[in-house]
Amino acid sequence: MNDYPTLKELGIHATATIKRFSLRRESDRDVLKIHFYRPAKALRSPSQKFTFAHPRKAIPGQSRLSQSFAELAPSSPVLRSALVELEQLTAQQRPAPQAEPLAIVNPAAPNRLAEARPAAECLG
Repeated sequence: MNDYPTLKELGIHATATIKRFSLRRESDRDVLKIHFYRPAKALRSPSQKFTFAHPRKAIPGQSRLSQSFAELAPSSPVLRSALVELEQLTAQQRPAPQAEPLAIVNPAAPNRLAEARPAAECLG
């Protein structure tokens, strides 16, 4: 069973190779670009582009009052579900941020804090 049916529908079967993605808006369409982990001399492209057209803006006046016009979304439903799947996929691949003590990051930090405390006490 594939956990990402929209990506499979777009032709992406190896979801483990997805590195990152970007979305940009051009005049009348959205462009989704998916980047993959590929070796330097791989024959396949390191990225793949998908375009999704926006719905028509020029709709006759009578139709603008209809329920279907009110439900007209600014982007494709396939694009929205692909973005949800990509967010899930890249969130799984990102390592959790680890908090490091300030002393490990900068060994001189405690000394600097000790120097700054008297000046802060004079101000306060």
